[in-house]
Amino acid sequence: MKKLSLALALTLVSAFAALAQRTVMGTVTGDDGAALIGATVLEKGTSSGTITDVDGKYSLRVSGDGAVLVFSFTGFTTEEVALGASNVVDVTMKSGQVLEEVVVTALG
Repeated sequence: MKKLSLALALTLVSAFAALAQRTVMGTVTGDDGAALIGATVLEKGTSSGTITDVDGKYSLRVSGDGAVLVFSFTGFTTEEVALGASNVVDVTMKSGQVLEEVVVTALG
């Protein structure tokens, strides 16, 4: 009887943990309106992340409502967006990080 109740309790806990997660999707564009292909989308504080496809679209499972998404792409400023009630988060990134110096080293 104890084993059965333990198994039931573990099943319920794992079911609630699975329900606590949700899928967030959206589109990442630049400030000129063009889709950013290969932009990185990460859940802050975790190793969960993805990259955008050829249309700038992404889909990511996050741990819960208090999650913060971090968007980054070369040549654009990094954006952090706190999730609200919506499962759709569209982001327009601002250009601004331009490389001003390059250091080239050679060995041998």
